[in-house]
Amino acid sequence: MAMEIELKFLLQSVAAKELEALLKPMVQQLQSAEPMHLLNGYYDTPEYWFQQHGMGLRSRQQDGNIEHTIKLAGKQHGALHARQEYNVQAKQLIPQLAAFPAVIWPEHTDVQVLQQQLTELFRTDFCRQPWLLTLAQHTQIELVQDEGHIVTADSQQPICELELELKTGDVSQLFVLARQLVTALPLRLGVQSKAERGYRLTGSKPLQVKALPTEAGPALLLRLLQHNEACYMQEQSPDAMLTVSLALNRIAQWLKTVPAMQRWQPICTQLSAKAAQSKADQQLFFGSDYNLLLLALTEYFLNAELSHH
Repeated sequence: MAMEIELKFLLQSVAAKELEALLKPMVQQLQSAEPMHLLNGYYDTPEYWFQQHGMGLRSRQQDGNIEHTIKLAGKQHGALHARQEYNVQAKQLIPQLAAFPAVIWPEHTDVQVLQQQLTELFRTDFCRQPWLLTLAQHTQIELVQDEGHIVTADSQQPICELELELKTGDVSQLFVLARQLVTALPLRLGVQSKAERGYRLTGSKPLQVKALPTEAGPALLLRLLQHNEACYMQEQSPDAMLTVSLALNRIAQWLKTVPAMQRWQPICTQLSAKAAQSKADQQLFFGSDYNLLLLALTEYFLNAELSHH
């Protein structure tokens, strides 16, 4: 078992050499590895048992090797994902659920019945370019650039992403690097994993605009903000953009009350006003101010949680 702590970004295509040249002055050391081709099959039951339990089941082929992975329901702060994962080396493509530790299954789960119901829902087929980055305070971060497609039986969607995963060291350095990248590249923080996007393509859980509850706290407002951002990117729905504006406005009101975050309040207010304009479009979500705000909120909520442990 391992705990993933990673940030995801969506970007427009950029050459690996260009990205590497951009990274070098940002880090103490950069080690590049050979690019790899990854073919992943995602499995579930016809009733989406794994999705309903916040779990993901993947079979990965890489260089002739097969690895099966189960990711458990984790915690999400903005675009930062922290969740437990279990990996098993295998010789066949279809995952064998009995090979995973019994402790991961919810009480009364019949693993044999689940096994019989497994079916491949979609695949992700992409090329991954990895780098290992050394930063201050003995921190190591793996950065990967993924380009390819999510494929179902009758549709597909492009993959063009960067992922930063903390390997060792100080999680704050993850955000230091993320802020530099957001300032230098047209990035958008990605709240949805490849698996979530794949499920969307199967039609199991279409994206719909979510209203803001009256008593929503700031962490929930951030999740709803990014959910409705994703809705707008998919459908260009005016309702989604209006809800984005309302979420930003309510976050701005909260920012006034938090001394450590007050400097973000004017920026948040300005972004809310831009989103409310009739000419607002998806470029708002690729802007550095918007993504730096999301990173600041994500880091604040993560640190608040870590301080309680």
